Amino acid sequence: MKIELTNDAKSKLQSYVDAGKKIILDLDDGLGRFSGEGDCALITKFRIIAVSADEDLSDYKITLDSDLGKIYYKQSAEDFLDDSLKLEVNPKTQLLVLKNANEIIDNSVNIIDYDVVKANA
Repeated sequence: MKIELTNDAKSKLQSYVDAGKKIILDLDDGLGRFSGEGDCALITKFRIIAVSADEDLSDYKITLDSDLGKIYYKQSAEDFLDDSLKLEVNPKTQLLVLKNANEIIDNSVNIIDYDVVKANA
């Protein structure tokens, strides 16, 4: 499966890829090592998490092909993903928007640099 990235979306993620980081499309559902305990909600919330190349991605074994390389995700996200995925930037909010041919899946996808999170923990 492939995800289309607009030029603006690629620009937002390129510096992480250039730094050798892996990109995760994370469904923040309380499952997996990057989701907080009890953060599960009744909304669909995705995040982009940039992690060091040596991070344990055992919860994120499935990949999407993209112009920036592999984007990892976990099995629990599969119900939301299909062959017409697109990641673009909302020109008004400058947030990433994840959508498919039929609907907007998440209109405010944040980008998180996991190394920064670990350094501030």
